[in-house]
Amino acid sequence: MNIKIYSITIIIFHLIMTANLSAQIVLENQEEGENININNPSAFNVSFLSNLNQYPSEGYNDIWAFVDGGGIEYALLGCGNGTSIIRIDNPSLPQEVVFIPGPSSSWRDIKTYDNYAYIVTEGTGSGRGLQIVDLSQLPDTASLVNTIETWFTRAHNIFIDNGYAYVIGTNGGGGMHILNLSDPINPTQSSYYIGSAYIHDVYVWDDTVVACAEDTYDLVDVSNKLNPQLISSSVALPGIYAHSGWMTEDKRYFIACEEFNVRDITVWDLIDRSTWDLSVSSWQLPTGSSIVHNLFVKGNYAHISYYTSGYVVLDISEPTNPQIAGQYDTYPSSDGATYNGAWGCYPFLLSGNTLISDIQTGLYILKFDGEVQTFPLTLSTADGWNMVSVPGTNPAGMGVTDWWPGLTGSVFNYVGGYNIVTTTTPGEGYWMKHTGAQVYNYPAIEIVANNPIAGALGWNLIGGYENSATVSGITTNPPGLVDGPVYGFSGGYTTPATIDPGYGYWIKLSGDGDIILPSSMPMAKVS
Repeated sequence: MNIKIYSITIIIFHLIMTANLSAQIVLENQEEGENININNPSAFNVSFLSNLNQYPSEGYNDIWAFVDGGGIEYALLGCGNGTSIIRIDNPSLPQEVVFIPGPSSSWRDIKTYDNYAYIVTEGTGSGRGLQIVDLSQLPDTASLVNTIETWFTRAHNIFIDNGYAYVIGTNGGGGMHILNLSDPINPTQSSYYIGSAYIHDVYVWDDTVVACAEDTYDLVDVSNKLNPQLISSSVALPGIYAHSGWMTEDKRYFIACEEFNVRDITVWDLIDRSTWDLSVSSWQLPTGSSIVHNLFVKGNYAHISYYTSGYVVLDISEPTNPQIAGQYDTYPSSDGATYNGAWGCYPFLLSGNTLISDIQTGLYILKFDGEVQTFPLTLSTADGWNMVSVPGTNPAGMGVTDWWPGLTGSVFNYVGGYNIVTTTTPGEGYWMKHTGAQVYNYPAIEIVANNPIAGALGWNLIGGYENSATVSGITTNPPGLVDGPVYGFSGGYTTPATIDPGYGYWIKLSGDGDIILPSSMPMAKVS
């Protein structure tokens, strides 16, 4: 197949978009540092948590996320002149930790591997190529540790899977560079694939790539990283630009986005990977004329940055019949066909929050409320006294006998003293006495918002949520209230490294404030 290097259509498109972004940034510039909380009449099934708009004069582009060793979540926000690393474990109060300068550009893309962020841009100034940022010093700081220009100086996008980075849309050919990250600071190039047209974006899993290649979507076999091979191509649909997309979790359907506002979303059946079967020829929002941008699949939902329509969620439990499940408009002034509003989306945080980057107004932390997420839990209790908690919502009820059926004794919380309780609350810890050891199995506890836990001066008996949270990652608001070790109980007091779902813990505070638990590894896969 002939290589197409930035066709005239794409060049014109990029020029128009750059002009549009610059004009809108000037017209809609807010005072630096101003945060907004839009009372959004079009929002449904989505809760607004916060907005951070520190660089309105620069504008914003893509978004990704990172979780440090202490379980603290961060947004990696692309800005016009670099990348902002923002602490978001308190989602109502995001705080920038450090800013990594980069070439001035309307396009910047970020992905992570191990404790590193990899950043590419189409900028041509100082620091171009591939930036590698060491994130291991978070939450204190992060630092640029390498900038590589060996294989390209400009790139439009990057995807990382299983220890390899796939860099696409580069100068000098527009193909796909496959980089081995076994040495994260000094990657090596395994191959440079040029068997498709200019590649704008990719989706990679295991040894297969979907390349979004201008006119077609191409399936590429990368089992041999030294010699990628084209498997098959979709038909070239009239008028569209094969922009981006994501596979359903069963890896059967590819849900594609085209950015020329002709069909918006198409769905392709890849049950036979030698054939691209067009299952949905066009899906568009029922109102307005907004343009689709990027889409990500999590479970039975597709999370989309939809430019002037903001954040849109589709129910894809039937992939051939997508239905709107939620929306929050980050650009409520218009639903027109312009390249303004929501650029990027990240729905994969363990907290369940979604990150949106809006070109004009920066970072949004949102919560999609339309999906009931559950997780299983096995809780072992000992003969005698136990410190326990409830990490979510029990479909059977929140009473003590719903959580611990057959219990004959009382359950106590602690609020300045011990009190008998009959109902339970996530985040609160309890004392409970058993006659004999017992194991409780909960097949589907419903996940609740991981809100900060209200604490008081002195000792507090708390519990965690659906994830194991590191004790070292616990913070407070105001900061610095933790006064000494955190204690668990297993026949006697212990000083655990983690706060685990279903168990209770003592924590002492030097004043009133909120206790903020970091996210960490999930106890089980969320369904």
